[in-house]
Amino acid sequence: MFLKTHKTGGSTVVNILFRYGDSRNLTFALGAYHLDWPHRFRLSKTLPIYGQPNILCSHTVFNKKPMNWLFPREISKYVTILRNPVDNFESTFNYYHIGNSLGLGDDPVVSLEKFLERPPSFSVANKKHNIRNPMMFDLGLSQKYFQNYTAVTEYINFLNKEFDLVMIMDYFDESLILLKRLMCWEIDDILHVKVNERLDKERASYLSDRVKDNIKLWNKADVLLFTYFNATFWRKIEMEGSGFYEDLSAFRQRRLKLQQMCFENGTGAVQRIFGTKDVKGYSTRKDLNSSLKFWCNRFTMREDSYLDKLREKRKEQLESSDLEKQTSIDDSISWDVAKDLQYVPVET
Repeated sequence: MFLKTHKTGGSTVVNILFRYGDSRNLTFALGAYHLDWPHRFRLSKTLPIYGQPNILCSHTVFNKKPMNWLFPREISKYVTILRNPVDNFESTFNYYHIGNSLGLGDDPVVSLEKFLERPPSFSVANKKHNIRNPMMFDLGLSQKYFQNYTAVTEYINFLNKEFDLVMIMDYFDESLILLKRLMCWEIDDILHVKVNERLDKERASYLSDRVKDNIKLWNKADVLLFTYFNATFWRKIEMEGSGFYEDLSAFRQRRLKLQQMCFENGTGAVQRIFGTKDVKGYSTRKDLNSSLKFWCNRFTMREDSYLDKLREKRKEQLESSDLEKQTSIDDSISWDVAKDLQYVPVET
């Protein structure tokens, strides 16, 4: 159960999980592009599932009871990912053009400064996309508690008991090695390229110390969340021993070979992900054979396209499954196939 948070490298993790599950015909808990975000997760918003799903990794808001039912704690691993709150909020603010939607202009630096000088009221902010403590919101804490220190710290302790691994985007390679070890995977299972990365023009090129401090003050709950799990992250790495860094070195070498084998360097490619939204993309090498090209392209497949693929695959599986055959009526069968329990009415 991967709780995908916004602007934390979650799309790259999801691509890893999509490829892993797809290649092994695992069952995904699927919905639309997200699972009813920004509402808390509900079972009614997933497509029909027969049996135990293997992976949930679409955007949703954490909700313990239905998630524990769908992914029982005794047989499941719960994973999420965080990012330092300054970079996370800047990325969220400018990726979704929040400044422009609030009438502050679309300059990545100026609009953010104006916003922090006079933030909107809750009634206004609540209608905008992840406008305060975006990571804590995705992890399920009600916004009415964002300024309650006791509620925030108690909820962080609750999350610590719920999640087996909290990855940190700022140390993405190390996070993936922890994921690999938690799941008993191979290095090839965590190979990736960065996806859904913003164009340079949407980035704030420079943030003053005052703006960074104000971001932290505006997102105090996320600061407490990140500080706590950043500490647990490094304690987990320390407990892994020297073999962790051997894995890390081998992984980085293998990923470099993947990039050299699959993609052309320095092309400045752009990828349209939805609507009119463009992000940095990749140009697949033109000298690849068809099977290798197919393999390489899966690393950069758009999330919505992969979701369509998985939904279609699920539909085909259900149509051809034994369950479908078992629930259909065979017209050739009659009561008289066997006589042992033949019906003989009691005579008057």
